[in-house]
Amino acid sequence: MKRVWSGATLADTTHLKNLLEHEGIGSFIKNAYLGSAIGELPVYDSTPELWVFRDTDAAKAEVMLRDAMLPKDAPRGTPWRCSACGESNEAQFAVCWSCGASDAST
Repeated sequence: MKRVWSGATLADTTHLKNLLEHEGIGSFIKNAYLGSAIGELPVYDSTPELWVFRDTDAAKAEVMLRDAMLPKDAPRGTPWRCSACGESNEAQFAVCWSCGASDAST
């Protein structure tokens, strides 16, 4: 058995467990109900952990979990230069982060 995830919430950890189970990777959640003991127990000993039954599944599970946590709606496009101040802005900005100008056409 190997730990592949240590989550902040039981809901997130349960969702990731379901993703692994869907792909045929057997797993279980350790510390599922210790969240209420935080304060009496150390935080790191009380957070939910996702473990796989077979060590051979760990690498595949870690890749799946990492991919599942990546934002799917990340903005696409190219960086743009503000025509007002000349600052370079990433594609996700609709207005210049430096001066607030909204001319993203250049």
